[in-house]
Amino acid sequence: MARTRNAETYNDARDKLLTVGMNLIRSGSYESVGINHILREGQIPKGSFYHYFDSKEGFGLEIARHYHAQQIKSAQAILLDREVPALERLRKFFENAYEDFEARGFSQGCLMCNLTTELADAEPNFQAVLQTHWHELSGVIATCIAEIDKADIGLDHLSDSEAADWLLNSWSGALTRMKATRDGAPLRLFLKSTFKERK
Repeated sequence: MARTRNAETYNDARDKLLTVGMNLIRSGSYESVGINHILREGQIPKGSFYHYFDSKEGFGLEIARHYHAQQIKSAQAILLDREVPALERLRKFFENAYEDFEARGFSQGCLMCNLTTELADAEPNFQAVLQTHWHELSGVIATCIAEIDKADIGLDHLSDSEAADWLLNSWSGALTRMKATRDGAPLRLFLKSTFKERK
């Protein structure tokens, strides 16, 4: 029993550090977040960071995986729910993302976008992980798009995978612009451009 409790305590502390790090990096940057700041915010004893992670880079890569796991789970729950019409699912996926950014005051970007912009062209380990994450998310979107008449979203000249990539590229660009405007206008323009009925 003691081993089980110790494992649970270890995993809880590790997950807490990942969540804290995810929020700090999302609101700032990977470079700006120090280990002591992470430990302080997570209320984890100073000096114990390396009990959970071998380096800051290893920590950052685990944060990317942690965020991606949450994102993929949410995307699959919405986009692969075949009790809902496919076009409605696709719209809901982006609308839910909009509502999340709205709740954050449009002051934080997507963690995957932020890490890609900051690190992917300079850090090979991050580049490889992030490329895989983008590919997997696009694949889930493409599975939904396969059930849609792509003319309904103006992308009937593209394959399903190309349409999914185009939507992700456009959404990511809107998220970058959102960080400059600090409002939802770029995201609303994406929604209005992609779907006929918009906010």
